[in-house]
Amino acid sequence: MTKQSLIICLLSILFFGCKEEIKNSFSIIEVITTNHKTLDSLIIYDKEMSWKIKSIIRFKETNRALDTMNIQENKLYQIYSFSNGKQKELGELLISPNSRISFALDENKPYESILYTGSFKMPNNFLAYSKKHQNQLTQLVRNGIEQKELEVLIHEKRDLINERGISLNIIDSLSDYVRVKFNKFSDILKQKNTKYLYKRSLVNEIGNNFTFTDINNNTISLKDFKDKYVYIDVWATWCKPCKLEYVFLKELEEHFSKNDELQIISISTDRKLEEWKKYITENSIKGMQLYSGANSDFVKFYDIGSLPRFILLDKQGKIISPDEIRPSNPELLEKLTSTYL
Repeated sequence: MTKQSLIICLLSILFFGCKEEIKNSFSIIEVITTNHKTLDSLIIYDKEMSWKIKSIIRFKETNRALDTMNIQENKLYQIYSFSNGKQKELGELLISPNSRISFALDENKPYESILYTGSFKMPNNFLAYSKKHQNQLTQLVRNGIEQKELEVLIHEKRDLINERGISLNIIDSLSDYVRVKFNKFSDILKQKNTKYLYKRSLVNEIGNNFTFTDINNNTISLKDFKDKYVYIDVWATWCKPCKLEYVFLKELEEHFSKNDELQIISISTDRKLEEWKKYITENSIKGMQLYSGANSDFVKFYDIGSLPRFILLDKQGKIISPDEIRPSNPELLEKLTSTYL
C-alpha cells in the first residue's frame, strides 16, 4: 500500500472501516456552478493509475451536473477544470465507494469558492482550503516579488492551513499529508520566483545582441530588425504546445502582413540543426525561421525553460516583455494593435 493510500485508509476507518478494494461500487458526484461562462467540464483523474480518467462532468448548457463513478478504492483523486481548450488543476478530493459528494464553485473565483457537502465534507474542504492558499501564492509571484516577502507569506499561509486543520479536527495523517505537500509546493514556488525576478529585471534591457542561423545557413542578427517591434516565438520541433500555437502565429503574421513596424520571428531551440531543417522543409513552415540551439547565449540570457515562450522587443531592441502573451490569447492582438502598432 502506498503512503497516500495508507493516509486515505486511515481516514476511511473513521467512517466505515478500511477496504482495499470493493467491486461493483459506485459513487455520485454533483457540481453546481455560478457565473457559468466558459467552463466546459471538470475532469477527475486517478493519478496512481497513470492519470486514468474517472469522470468527465460536462457543463454545456447547464450550471448543474451529476455523474456516477465506479469507485473501488478509498483514495485521493485529482480534479481539473477544462475551459477554452485548456486544463487547470483545481486540487484533490477524497472519494470512497458508495459515497455521494456535492460541491459548488463560482467560475469567477473557483479556488476561493469551492465548498463541499456530503461524504468527507470536512477533509475535502480542508484540501480545498490548502489549494486556495497555494493558488493565492502562485498569483502573487507571477511577476516576481522579493524573496524575503515571499517567505513571510509562505509562513503565514502555512500557519493558516495548520490552524484550519485543528479547527476542523482533521486527523494527523491528512494534516501531515497536506503539510508535506504544501512544503514541496513552497520550495518549487521559491525557485520559480527567482526566475520571475530575473525575467522582471530584463525589462528595458537590450535584448537583441544575438545571432542565429537560417534554413540556408545564413547568419541573421536580431539587430537586423532594429526600428521594428519584434515578436519572438521560441519553440522546438518536439514541443506539442508550440505546434498548437503556430496555427495562431500564422494568423497573427497574416494580420500584420502589410505592417512594416512589426517583425515576427520563430527561433528554434532544438538540439540538432539538421532535425530542425528537416522539419521546416517537410512541413513547409513559412515566415522568419531561425535556429538557436539548446545551449546558446540567447537561451541562457532569456532563461528559456519550458516552451513555448514569447518575447517582445521595442524598436531599439529593448525588452518590453521577456514572457509575452501567447498568440492563442486574443489579448495579444489587442495589445499590439492598441499599444504599439
